[in-house]
Amino acid sequence: MKTWKKVVLGLIALGIIALVAWILILWFAPNPNEIIPIDSIEYHTKEELTDLYWQNSVVLNSVKNSVLSSKSFLRALDEYGEGDYDISYLGDQKYFSKEEWVNIVSVFKNLHPYMIVMERKGRPVKLYIDFAKLELDTGSKETTLYWFTDKKEIEYQKEHSLADSVAYTQIDGNWYIVEETFHW
Repeated sequence: MKTWKKVVLGLIALGIIALVAWILILWFAPNPNEIIPIDSIEYHTKEELTDLYWQNSVVLNSVKNSVLSSKSFLRALDEYGEGDYDISYLGDQKYFSKEEWVNIVSVFKNLHPYMIVMERKGRPVKLYIDFAKLELDTGSKETTLYWFTDKKEIEYQKEHSLADSVAYTQIDGNWYIVEETFHW
């Protein structure tokens, strides 16, 4: 084989190796826009989440109030059009004051949730904090911290849940721990 063909094949091979390396780096590198690294998200049992709630109840209520009263966040919820909108990236800071954002970040650092979500979907607003799911032998389990506006919303949630089983535990006022078990 001529030398120029070897050089061209070498450059093509080098290009393919560089492309694969770049894809792997993007795939496995932490996202700098996440509030906390995705691998630090945790599953919590009902008991653990109850303890975490009481240890962080002041900041959780402050975050709830901030999220529910943020006009720009409500506008984003309406513009998104899916019925819910979440906080999980540093870019979400634009919806909150510096003090409110410090509280939101502290919830992520102390509880390690996946995201904080405000949901409407044609109903009164509710707020929930989503955590990692637990893989079971026959499906999965999710334990979530919810703030409901009233008992009617809990009944609506029960009626429309896709879970095989759902348990609601009231921990404080309108704060509930919702445990859902799925066959998938």
